[in-house]
Amino acid sequence: MVEKLHANHDISRMVCGLESVDEWFQTQALANAQHVATHVCLDSFGVVVGFFALKTVIVATEGYSSRLRSGSRDGQSIGILLCQMGLAKPVQGNGHGKLLLRQALSEAASAHHSSPVQLFLVDAANADLVRFYQFPGMQLIPNTLRLIAPMGAVVKALAN
Repeated sequence: MVEKLHANHDISRMVCGLESVDEWFQTQALANAQHVATHVCLDSFGVVVGFFALKTVIVATEGYSSRLRSGSRDGQSIGILLCQMGLAKPVQGNGHGKLLLRQALSEAASAHHSSPVQLFLVDAANADLVRFYQFPGMQLIPNTLRLIAPMGAVVKALAN
């Protein structure tokens, strides 16, 4: 089950193994709730086994492909950034990460349908994670770990 993070969730035992992600989740997720929408995945016992955090951002689109600049105003577009995501070590490697990513994409698509969100972005924590986050329509920005896609590509990926 996936739901928005609240103060009653025990987040102290959720460890994904990436120190910066674990530290953010355990020390900043609740504190940043006003600016970042953090969702948690609970197992059948109500234990937090994963999370993702989404944030609305303004994206400077100058220099991006025409497909990514489509709909931008004054060289800027509104995007949804997947700013953090983690899955507990015991459940890694069984496809649960892809399911969690799909849930994050679904939340972003819902925002797209009710607001002017045009882009979906991910800043991968390391080069190994770039492949994990890629789906058709998602582009890696050269010389960065940032991936970006038009929301139309997100909607299309969810339909498959």
